[in-house]
Amino acid sequence: MKITRQNHAKKHLGFFCNNFVVHDLYQILLDGTFCQVAVRGCIQLWEQLPCYLMGETHLCTTKIRIYLWK
Repeated sequence: MKITRQNHAKKHLGFFCNNFVVHDLYQILLDGTFCQVAVRGCIQLWEQLPCYLMGETHLCTTKIRIYLWK
């Protein structure tokens, strides 16, 4: 992650931690279709999201709707 993006993420997470009592172990709801596209694109969400949010994450998904792309 680039330095400016990391600084902006740290700033926004700090705001939510201070004002809305948001702590580590973020529970993230991911759409099943989004997860399917991430797997097809070789994006490893379970490794990248904790680094981006700078804390532990628990990923929750919805049901997968299978779309056939050409």
